[in-house]
Amino acid sequence: MITLAPAASANWRDIARVRAADGQHEWVAETTYYLCLSAYDGLWRSYAILDGDATVGHVMWAVDPEDKGHWIGGLVIDAEHQGRGLGRATVEVLLDLWEREEPALSGTAYREAALSVSPDNEAAVGLYRSLGFVRTDEDMDDEIVMRRTRA
Repeated sequence: MITLAPAASANWRDIARVRAADGQHEWVAETTYYLCLSAYDGLWRSYAILDGDATVGHVMWAVDPEDKGHWIGGLVIDAEHQGRGLGRATVEVLLDLWEREEPALSGTAYREAALSVSPDNEAAVGLYRSLGFVRTDEDMDDEIVMRRTRA
């Protein structure tokens, strides 16, 4: 069962060891970049993706101060753990977290999930579509934006 744990002094090293599979580096950054972004940018929140006690990935989220959407970013499943449905499970757990805990977590009611993804990353686009995300006419940093209204 997948769970999420906020990045903290006890687990950041495990998160930093997460590596994307060969061929995925054009779509995702190193997890250390995401950890720094979360620590110093003031917007993003990094989480370890846990399968039992094992750290198998990283995901971060933020609320956009302009559109109030809950954004998913930096989703990386470690190369050794891919192909087991962990990316799907992570998004489902994150959506459920927002359903249950918002607005207590961020101070913003959860109405819509959003993300950006490279249009060339067909596996990710397909995954997000299957979870109810719809492509918008927005683009962000050469990526397409997909949104999902709260269920």
